Amino acid sequence: MSNQQDVLMGEISAGFFGDFLISRNLVTADDLKHALELQRTTKRGLRIGEILVEQGCLSADDLIISLQDYKVQIRLGEILVSNGDLRFMQLLEALDEQRRTGGHLGEILIRRGYCSLHHVTEALEIQRLMYLDAE
Repeated sequence: MSNQQDVLMGEISAGFFGDFLISRNLVTADDLKHALELQRTTKRGLRIGEILVEQGCLSADDLIISLQDYKVQIRLGEILVSNGDLRFMQLLEALDEQRRTGGHLGEILIRRGYCSLHHVTEALEIQRLMYLDAE
């Protein structure tokens, strides 16, 4: 996996885990925004949870419990949109077709010419690695 993919995977994972923490009322949206900015600019080696604990926004115990509870299955379309390989409206159109036909989203995106096989394959690999990291 390339360094760019590693960075993207980290950003997606941090954002979703942060949203998970917000949904549990453990941190605020402002806490997360500040931590993501710190992660981007000065704390590149730290994960978002570590930054939130360091900043006093989250207790270490709450972080550990949340990490145990957090299981992520990031959707293919979310990865492609986040990576800039797919426009949101194209995703909605493909999802609508998927609901009607029951086909695989990746195949629909390629057939419609919205994404290349390379981009879909790359996104599926990111999805697979993120799922393995969450286990």
